[in-house]
Amino acid sequence: MAILGKVEQQAAESGQYRLASAVAGDLANLLLDAGHLAEALTMVERKKDHTRMAGLGPWTQLGDEARRLQILNEVGHHEEVLDAVKARREEMKGLPESSGENETVEPWLAKEGLLDIGRAAALRLQRWQEALSLNEEVIQVTVSRGATDLEVARTRCNDYGPLLRLQRYSEARRLLHRYLAVFESAGSTGDLGTVHSAIADLEFQRQHFQEAVRHESTALRLKYSAFLPQTCAMSHFNLANYLIRTNADARLALAHRLASVLIFYQTNDGELPTSLNAVREHLALVSSSDTPASFDELCRLVEQTEGVRFRGLFSRLPQRAASGDEALRTVLEMARASV
Repeated sequence: MAILGKVEQQAAESGQYRLASAVAGDLANLLLDAGHLAEALTMVERKKDHTRMAGLGPWTQLGDEARRLQILNEVGHHEEVLDAVKARREEMKGLPESSGENETVEPWLAKEGLLDIGRAAALRLQRWQEALSLNEEVIQVTVSRGATDLEVARTRCNDYGPLLRLQRYSEARRLLHRYLAVFESAGSTGDLGTVHSAIADLEFQRQHFQEAVRHESTALRLKYSAFLPQTCAMSHFNLANYLIRTNADARLALAHRLASVLIFYQTNDGELPTSLNAVREHLALVSSSDTPASFDELCRLVEQTEGVRFRGLFSRLPQRAASGDEALRTVLEMARASV
């Protein structure tokens, strides 16, 4: 990443703004994937400047804006993101359907990216029908460009959450099991993790709690295999919910809850306030002896789940807290102090 940073700076200083824009985009993606959200947002702003200086076209500029909105979603600015997507969606209608020499992205890619970011914001705001409508627009773009069956499956699976919240359970179940087979055939680990989490959610809503634990545990194993910190955090959080309903070991459920919060804390994720509140409520339901006394104990508990390598994942996160014990102590203090 340091080498790319030097390339980006040197390209900008020498007036090679098109190269600087491309490298800044790569850096923003790497920072986002690693959970360095503030740094990723700063890099996107640099990319936008380089794009303008290079004289690149409206689709490329729209792609830059989509990156910015993606990061804003991650830090919790969902209303702002959804409003921006609505405005840009109208703007897109007046843009040419083909890209010229002054573009570095295809129109369909910018369209899909922007609409999907809006869909994600609608989900966070619990605007289920709006999320379905935005995803239908994404599907139309995806199919019209001749996407693969795997790509179409990924897009269509995004409907499961709104369908579930609207209690359209039969539709959600058919959708998920249909595309589970597609992802298994393709050997797509990350997608399989996502679908198993979705099935776990469905089973939980239907009060099949053991099945929910089984599918979320499978999802967690797959997500660790693909090294996806944010989605690992969500799976830890959800698994804690399901374990509570099965009357499992209270220490194990709390350890998974804390594992999710530690990831959110280290990455300064927008889910941190919600997850801290959940920890506070969880602590009120258990005895003090159920709280992991150390980071080592927390790791031992959550790593009972097959494929979970929490210590290794934590070591690769941004170091907001210098050690696991410091992070654990801090989030427990924050949870106990929250109102």
